Amino acid sequence: MTDATIETTNVVEREKAQYSKAQQADSPAALLVHAARASGRSAFSVAMEARRYRKSKAEIRLWEYVKFGLYDHARHTEKERGEFISMMLQNKCLHAVNDVSWFGVTEDKWNSSMFLDADGVPVPDTLGMIDASGRRYHGGKGIATPEDLKALLTGGVDFPLFGKHNKGLGSVGVFIIDDATADYILLRDVGEMSYSAFFRNVIGQDAFILQRCVENCDFIRTFSRAAATVRMVNMIDGDGIYTPAAVLKLPAKGNPADNFWREGNLLANIDPETGEVLTLVGSDGPVLKSHDSHPDQGAAIIGQKLPHWDRLLEVNAHVAHLHAPLKYQSNDIAITNDGPVVIEVNAGSSFTLPQYASGKGFMTDRVRALFKQHGADFL
Repeated sequence: MTDATIETTNVVEREKAQYSKAQQADSPAALLVHAARASGRSAFSVAMEARRYRKSKAEIRLWEYVKFGLYDHARHTEKERGEFISMMLQNKCLHAVNDVSWFGVTEDKWNSSMFLDADGVPVPDTLGMIDASGRRYHGGKGIATPEDLKALLTGGVDFPLFGKHNKGLGSVGVFIIDDATADYILLRDVGEMSYSAFFRNVIGQDAFILQRCVENCDFIRTFSRAAATVRMVNMIDGDGIYTPAAVLKLPAKGNPADNFWREGNLLANIDPETGEVLTLVGSDGPVLKSHDSHPDQGAAIIGQKLPHWDRLLEVNAHVAHLHAPLKYQSNDIAITNDGPVVIEVNAGSSFTLPQYASGKGFMTDRVRALFKQHGADFL
């Protein structure tokens, strides 16, 4: 047995580089040429309009201006264009409205999983923490050495297993273990790797939570092998929960996670009340491409209703109330044949996801009013 060929940097460093590369936009000149051609307007007119958006309170960058299609005046009314907002304001908004002491509850995935599980929320089964730092995990199994991991994986566990960086964002730093023997680990899309090489070339100095893979329900499995999640964007509205957006994140074949920066992944705008699939979009260079059916499977998805939606709404509201000091938050929820499973809770949410999925601005009058009510008076 020989170790799979893999770079010497660990999985977090490799995927951070891939994420950064995915965020690189085309040159400003190329973006302006595309917008001018698509709109039939002059490049100068488009450039001046894009500049006004950049200097507005929405702080929309050129690549966002193009991605949102704001150059196409037939697509949006003036009021609708004013509802778009840049991802650059996400952190400013969530720090303004949230109790920052609660960030630790969500950003440490072990703590979050234990917190949710203790309250009876359906979460993935956690086998332990791969961490050589010496940290002790209350009530859990620490996996500090290659020998510890070998003992766990050859002790009768059910595969596949999913590992993710304990403090990772945007699914940066994930892997899937499909099998293991006394000599090697079988990593999906990588191959066989010895336990020592796994600790050296995958784990490095980081900590990873190790969980059983969550299986999509039959309907979603038609479109995706890896776990897909619904991002439920929540805001505290008085004593209740307001969900202005729901987005299904669909991994493409060969991708281990559903975040949109991974090539080929898709987004679907979901009606938050009914669970109906309203749109399906993918990234196509500097723009978004709408699909009537899944581009790979060809299966119809628009107009379908996601299973277990009533139960998902109950779980979403329960978890949102558990995190009420976070006035702006989101839950990533998988749908299995047995119902919803909460994969992750976020102290905030990406502004781009609902805007990409729906083709509409996120900062509606109601959303803007709630942000201002909770302290984001700069909007």
